[in-house]
Amino acid sequence: MLAASVSRPRVVLGGRRARTKTSAPSRSIVKTRAAGAGDGESGGPSLVPADAADGLRRYRAVLGPLFLAGGLLHVPDVFGAGPVSAACDVGSFAELTTPLKALTLLWAVGGPITATGLFSGTFLGDVGVTVIASTEIVLGIDFPDLIAPATLPAPIVAAQCVNIASLVALRLWETAEKRANERR
Repeated sequence: MLAASVSRPRVVLGGRRARTKTSAPSRSIVKTRAAGAGDGESGGPSLVPADAADGLRRYRAVLGPLFLAGGLLHVPDVFGAGPVSAACDVGSFAELTTPLKALTLLWAVGGPITATGLFSGTFLGDVGVTVIASTEIVLGIDFPDLIAPATLPAPIVAAQCVNIASLVALRLWETAEKRANERR
């Protein structure tokens, strides 16, 4: 069994406090944190959500800034050559193919709207994630030639797959909790 270090105060010569490290079983620390016993003022938050609402709140808190940044990153591309266009060696929005224009507009408009929905915890954020993620998955896997010269790297497509899978799992969890509460 691996051991973690736990720091405990001790008094040394001169009356000054110092910390010494003693071993603590790492498995008990993990069990304590996973069980939520460390929540509250004395410990940090648990890695495991307390319920579906907590899971959705955490999910939205992570994705909100990402979708806002993604949307704002695409806005300059609509009005000229922005960072995404420059990365694809495209001089202006007019030079983009129609599918790329649509994807750029989807991100430039949909990214901030989705982020607003995610920040406010509304269904609009979940719909926005679904639309943008699904579009990128379909274009990245099935129709990469439609968005040439741009590409959707495999890690981005994989991340969007995880986004949708996470959202579906959290929504299913939420539905199961509601049904269980209705039966009581």
